Amino acid sequence: MHPSLEAFALAAGLLALGAALVHRYGFPPLPVYLLTGLLVGERLPVEDLEPLPSLGLLLLLFSVGLEFGPDRLRELSGKAIRAGFFDALALPLGFLLGLFAGLDPKGALFLAAVIYVSSSAVIVKLIVDLRRAANPESEVVLGVLVLEDLFIALLLALLGGQGPTGFLGGVALALAYLLFARFLGPRLVRFMEGLSDELVLLLGAAFTTGTALLFHAVGASEGVGAFLSGVIAAGLGLRERLEHLFGPVRDLGVALFFLVVGAEALGLLQGLTPLAAGLVLLGLLLKLPLNHLGGARAGLGRKRRLYSALYLVPRGEFNLVLGALALQRGYPLVAQVAVLLVLVSVPLGALLIRFAPELARLLYQEAPRKRPRPGGPPASP
Repeated sequence: MHPSLEAFALAAGLLALGAALVHRYGFPPLPVYLLTGLLVGERLPVEDLEPLPSLGLLLLLFSVGLEFGPDRLRELSGKAIRAGFFDALALPLGFLLGLFAGLDPKGALFLAAVIYVSSSAVIVKLIVDLRRAANPESEVVLGVLVLEDLFIALLLALLGGQGPTGFLGGVALALAYLLFARFLGPRLVRFMEGLSDELVLLLGAAFTTGTALLFHAVGASEGVGAFLSGVIAAGLGLRERLEHLFGPVRDLGVALFFLVVGAEALGLLQGLTPLAAGLVLLGLLLKLPLNHLGGARAGLGRKRRLYSALYLVPRGEFNLVLGALALQRGYPLVAQVAVLLVLVSVPLGALLIRFAPELARLLYQEAPRKRPRPGGPPASP
């Protein structure tokens, strides 16, 4: 029996056990996947799991791109854009924080991106599971997430490639893809309508991974290539079909990817410094007032703007991508902050989102009125 099959069986069993435990209480399984990697990383040969974790990452970015189609841009309201402006102030503030922490400008930009971007996957799932999609703050939060994904895709193009040459190569390749989708996309869609789901799944996987490899070959970020594949597919009207087909494969690969990240983070977090822990705390606190103010500018009421700020606490997929990239570029401090921020913010954010109404009632409850004494004058209001 091949060793990779034994590693896969053990990993899948542990991940299934962890997911079953958290699903019972309605929480997302992402932090459990990471914690599983932290607990068994030294005993599990994670290198034998490849290429499934790498494929899971590409499919995750492809799925994020599917949610970022041109139709979603047109649906962005002015309220979401105003809230997104205040949310984006975390980027310059995070950059300054990185400089104060002793990082060079590129490392500070990595740190700013890690602090800025929230987890679309975790937040959207919680909003849907808690049946709050129709709430006014959810429209604002979902619009802010779309803007965050756009900014981070651009930053990945800048930070993930091989300098200016890689960035220009990625831009040229992206333009070529967009032109292809503009002029030949309708014919491609009509052709795919008559294909079986199995064939569409295989073609979609080949398109996503092939695009990622092509971007890597020109010196750009392969993650941007996978993200662009999703954007193009969404623009061609293939979102629903591809989400249905890729969902189970993506979820398996993503679970293994987070397991591997947790296993590799074990050694990283063993050297955790007070500076990294302090940056995580500041990263959690930095966005709360910005998002609260953004909710106010979006016209949300007092309670709803609190909800919108709490909804954007969880960090996830892009933070881990940025952390892994920062580690490759020689910024272990940023990688520590990225991993620890995810480990802390996902369970904390899930709790805050779940109990946001109770927190609002606790914070904004009116002082109880004094009851008048029998026969006495009425109490003052």
